[in-house]
Amino acid sequence: MALPIHYTGIAPLVAGLLVAASVASAVAGRSRERLLRYGLAVAVAGWFVYVIPFVTLDYSLREAFWNTSPGLPLSMRIASAWAGGGGSLYLFAVIASAAGLYLLRIHRSRLFQAILGSLVLAALAGAFLNGAFALLPERPASGAGLNPLLKSPWLYPHPLSTFGGYALLAVAAAAMLTGEKRRSLVVYELGWALLTLGIMIGGYWSYETFGWGGYWAWDPVETSELMVWLVATTLPHFMVVVPSFVRYNAAWLLSSVFIAMYVTRTGLSPLHSFAAPGIGALLLLSAGVTPLVYGVYVLARNGEKIVSETARTLRERNLYKMGLFIAGMALLLSAIFVYGTLFLPSILSAVGVEASVPQMQSGVRYFHPVLYPLLVAMLAAIPLAFTGDKLGWKGYTALLLTTTIVSTVFALAAYKGVYILAPLSPPETNALMAFGVPWAVIAAASTLVYIAYRLWRSRSVLIVADRLTAVSLLHLGLAVTVLGVILSGTYAFNDKYTWYYELKPGDSISLPSGAKLTFEDFSYGISNSTVDIYTNYVGRSSTYVLAWNVLNFLKNDLAEFIKLYNQGKELFNSNKTVEWLFKVAKNSPIDLNTTVIATGNATVTLYDLENNGTMILARNQQVKIILDKALLRLDLNMDPNTGVISVDLLVGAANLTVELPAVIPIEQDKIGFHKYIEMRFTTPLRLRLGDVEVIAERIGLLPEALLLAGKGAPFIVNNSTITGSNAALYVYGYIKSPEAGKVKVPSQLSPAVAAYLIASLNPTTQKMFQSIEQSSLYQLLVNSTAIDRLVESPTCLKSQHGCFGYVDAPRLVPETAWLEVRLKIEHGDWSKTVNVRIRFEAYGEIQGIHGLVSKVIPIGLGLDDVYVVVSPPVVEGYIGGGVAYHELLVYYLHEAFKHLPPEKRLALAALMAAGYNVDVLNDGSLSVDERQQVEATLVDLYLLAENFGQTNSTIVKEGLHVQVKIIPGIRLVWIGPIIMALGAVYIAVVRIIAVKRHSR
Repeated sequence: MALPIHYTGIAPLVAGLLVAASVASAVAGRSRERLLRYGLAVAVAGWFVYVIPFVTLDYSLREAFWNTSPGLPLSMRIASAWAGGGGSLYLFAVIASAAGLYLLRIHRSRLFQAILGSLVLAALAGAFLNGAFALLPERPASGAGLNPLLKSPWLYPHPLSTFGGYALLAVAAAAMLTGEKRRSLVVYELGWALLTLGIMIGGYWSYETFGWGGYWAWDPVETSELMVWLVATTLPHFMVVVPSFVRYNAAWLLSSVFIAMYVTRTGLSPLHSFAAPGIGALLLLSAGVTPLVYGVYVLARNGEKIVSETARTLRERNLYKMGLFIAGMALLLSAIFVYGTLFLPSILSAVGVEASVPQMQSGVRYFHPVLYPLLVAMLAAIPLAFTGDKLGWKGYTALLLTTTIVSTVFALAAYKGVYILAPLSPPETNALMAFGVPWAVIAAASTLVYIAYRLWRSRSVLIVADRLTAVSLLHLGLAVTVLGVILSGTYAFNDKYTWYYELKPGDSISLPSGAKLTFEDFSYGISNSTVDIYTNYVGRSSTYVLAWNVLNFLKNDLAEFIKLYNQGKELFNSNKTVEWLFKVAKNSPIDLNTTVIATGNATVTLYDLENNGTMILARNQQVKIILDKALLRLDLNMDPNTGVISVDLLVGAANLTVELPAVIPIEQDKIGFHKYIEMRFTTPLRLRLGDVEVIAERIGLLPEALLLAGKGAPFIVNNSTITGSNAALYVYGYIKSPEAGKVKVPSQLSPAVAAYLIASLNPTTQKMFQSIEQSSLYQLLVNSTAIDRLVESPTCLKSQHGCFGYVDAPRLVPETAWLEVRLKIEHGDWSKTVNVRIRFEAYGEIQGIHGLVSKVIPIGLGLDDVYVVVSPPVVEGYIGGGVAYHELLVYYLHEAFKHLPPEKRLALAALMAAGYNVDVLNDGSLSVDERQQVEATLVDLYLLAENFGQTNSTIVKEGLHVQVKIIPGIRLVWIGPIIMALGAVYIAVVRIIAVKRHSR
């Protein structure tokens, strides 16, 4: 009998059962530590089994299918095990299990066993519910491929450090909640170090991947990592000054970890979310809410003790403790603010209410006004903690006042423009930068002074066991990071600091740093490895649904239009009347350069369009019409809703005069935009216009004001005469010519002729039709049964939902295309050749996440970066409207088409067009404009792909797209967290030494 889960799920299932049994025993008052140990050990061992399908490309495991492919290197296949939602939760469970095994050696309380077992069990259950061990029902021909943005060496350090940090902090929090301090602090410090590195590495990954120069966008997942870091960093500060607060802080830390993992698995984050909230995500939310509730209970029980300890600390006026207390309060308020910002939307999203978290510009406006003052307070507390015992209260007060004055003066000067830190940013930004720099410098200087003092006093290797030296190193890293963020933040975030270049092969540019960048050569390439874009997508994914729609649109719109076009072309070539109408319309207006005079009996009516009134100006009386410098205008107007073309005849004049038999009885002397005059003739009025005769049964008089929607001259009424410049007669009747005979006006052309004339009169449409006729697409459109076969099959016709979302696309397509660019960077006597590869992962478009990955080249210039982004050129489509596509996608289709018949080419192009425009499905329906957009993309991509050649590449004709910006102080942003992490590891080593001494 087949197992309901993949074989890799057996060990985690057994581990979960053992852990659940141990938790139940602990809750019942009986210790089953051995069961817990076995469960944790099995969970750890199961990880090595779990990696096997990813390494061997065993697609029977669903996560292996969705995150691997034959073209993925072995090293990346291992990392792909934690690339998915379920795999990352299992990784968390494994690391938490390993940390639990370490602490269980000395901490065996039943409560700890229950909490540790529960958090591991929640992670294992979440992994199962998020599909970590799910079988793939249909065996694919290949893998679906790893998310293009995750195809990076940073897939190792970022998730490992982030989830490792989460797991170690959660286990340490569980131990602290149950009374274990010494060894739990070792685990805590290592977890804090990992999370600090994880946040930094995630920022750098974003910095060198997305190509905008930013490393922080207040994306909800970034914010959730910061939330855990803030809650975790609060803990050691209060451990010294308010010890009774630690249990609540530990419960809060455990809660924040699970809330952060919940945010990662919901739609709150557009960049990082794995899926919409499901049962697995809701389980994580429950695991986050439970310790918070328990923490509030602990806080309520210990409230008096917390207040008394706080009061005692304040009364002692110990400078070190006061520094810790102020920093701790700043961290506490920051953590509450950030936690609350994420917690409420998390709850709302769980109950089905649409919720969002401020991000990007709205995140800056929301978070910065609150967190910036708290950050300054924390920086101000660092000198108090580390140099306060040497300065004393008077010395510290003097330092505080001096720094405040200096910061304020700098801020005012920057605001007034006396000196400018960021020339393209608002004065407020410059002021905030200038105000923050002195505080960061003073904080860093105080820690350096303390470290130097401790080194001078120690003069021995005993400094290794000095915890406060490690703590000062950690705070030095914080000050360095803050300084880097202050200097670089606005430059990284703001696109105004970007220079844009187009480089052809052989071109050079001088970078703002003084370096020279030369574009030497380029080449396109495509992989031999393939991905399955059909088996687990067809009829299910939004890309297939949109592709199915666009193919049906193509059949109903363009294919039908081409059939009409061909019929109209035959009619046009065989019908002299149609040919004459087209010639006159194309040459209109025709200046006759003559004066035409005509008289006839008519009933003249004035219509007031604004007030819906009428007035008879003449009733079956003789009127005279004088057309000075007459011109003939034949318009072919298409109704955009029906596509029907009407033939409209206007006889214009530079000066038009109409003489009526009697004085016109109107109050105003002007007839403008809202009035209209009509003449109905007893006997048709005949006008001779060159070799054309106009026979008018009815005429509408159109002043320039009406023709130009109120912007032109009105008719002037003077007694019995109406005059107007640049006016026209709209004719109801006939037009006769020797070539065409008698043609009724206004009239309608047949749909076939209309289609031909539309295509012939519009240069863009002409170009498109010529390109289509020369391509293999033409026969598919002429004989649209081929398109029917792409969107229908006997199987799908029998299904419950019909063929909705079915596209007979190729099963296997090339995995990756790339643009290899060779650049040369020179600076003085130094030079370096850099080979840059810009990737297009085809399956990214199929998955709706887009497959283009541009390349970033950060060039170090001291603590600054010259940030260079290389992107493929864009090529404009045939249909026009300014729509353009990156050439790497066009190249990919060009190469893929070589091995496909026309029908499969069209299916693949439809999928790529759908992926390119997948965002139009956000509201679940397509407007007329969106429908036309997707259809145009399909035609453009097909034609561009068939006509592509490297010799006519846009790179050769227009150049490669290069963006450059200088980002000052950015290296401090990476250096600071490394110093902090080293400081935390340093503290962990000191604590291990202390534990060993204590045990002896």
